[in-house]
This record gives sequence, C-alpha cells and structure tokens, in this order.
Amino acid sequence: MSWRITLLVSASLALLGTACGVNEDEVVILKEGESLRDAPYCGSLGCEDPYKFCAELFFDFGRSPPICVGDDICARLQCANDGRRCAVFDGFPGQVKCIK
Repeated sequence: MSWRITLLVSASLALLGTACGVNEDEVVILKEGESLRDAPYCGSLGCEDPYKFCAELFFDFGRSPPICVGDDICARLQCANDGRRCAVFDGFPGQVKCIK
C-alpha cells in the first residue's frame, strides 16, 4: 500500500510543479495588432509545419498550451517589464519568455 501512496504523492507534486504561475519578469504580451490565431495547438509529435516548433508562451495569466510558432515569434511579442527581452528556449515544448 505504501508504494501507491508514494506514487500518488509524486504525481501530485509533479502536477503542482507544472501548474505554477509565471514569474512577472518572464511575462510576454502580444504587440498591438498581433494575434496568435494562426498558431495551432501542437500534436503529440509536434507541429505539422516543418518550419514551426512547439512552444509555451509565458503570459501574465500563466503558460499557454503548447502551440506551433515560427522562429520569429519574438517579433510579435514584447516584454511586460522594461529592460527585458524576449527569448526562445529549446525543449519539447520550448518556452518563450522574457529574460534580462
């Protein structure tokens, strides 16, 4: 019975860790006139378009679901706080957030 409890606690901690909010210094916002309507959700194998990659965007309300974006995604975004710049981090899914 104890291995079940350990498994349940581990799964709960993993879920809580991924559900955490976004640090306010990492927040990106869409530039005026921009939208993400052309960014479909990622599939389990990534993006159908070979020129796009799967990424989460760090918004003030939390991380976006993984969506397919191009290399130029930072041209469509700005940082919520001054003195920061948009950056793309590799991974699956990748991360798009602001850094110093």
